[in-house]
Amino acid sequence: MKLKALVLTLLLVLLQPIAWPALVQAATAQDGSALSTRLAQRDLWVEHIFWVRNYVIANQSGRPEQARGAADGVVANATAIANSIAPLYGQPAADQLLKLLAGHWGAVKQYSDATLAKDAAARTTAVDDLTRNAGAIADFLAGANPYLPKDALVGMLQAHGGHHVAQIDQLAKADFSGEAVTWGAMRSHMLVLADTLTAALVKQFPDTF
Repeated sequence: MKLKALVLTLLLVLLQPIAWPALVQAATAQDGSALSTRLAQRDLWVEHIFWVRNYVIANQSGRPEQARGAADGVVANATAIANSIAPLYGQPAADQLLKLLAGHWGAVKQYSDATLAKDAAARTTAVDDLTRNAGAIADFLAGANPYLPKDALVGMLQAHGGHHVAQIDQLAKADFSGEAVTWGAMRSHMLVLADTLTAALVKQFPDTF
């Protein structure tokens, strides 16, 4: 499949509503440790897109030292996200999630690097990898928590990948007004993801929260 078709497939997901169970509504009613977890997860997932965006901008601006620092930030953030589940699922599960998040970052970085290099084949490979990785993360999360429906997770994670792709393309074209819109959508998307994951944790581990 050509790159444009692959990107379109990802971006079309953004137009589809995510049909979660009543988890998102439940997240708004949380308090105590559940609320603290929800806010912490929100911070972690927004930091993910913050550091990725910093990498893309530094990469496209020819600032390798800044790009390396941003890449280190992405990895540190992914480690924090993975380790946040260790108290509930154990360190082996956290390590597995970290590998999956590393795959996500690797695909996004490859797409950014390939866009800078104008390497269409590498861009296509990166989108393929991003799509497969979304399915793998969905498999992991749905397998760990029965309150996270796999199909909805796949849709949400593919939409997240589509946001990354759109943002990289917009920044490469100096479409800063378009990228500002994408950034707002990315941030809102991350908040919904964080809230949904937290609500599922609370439902699965009621004695903990």
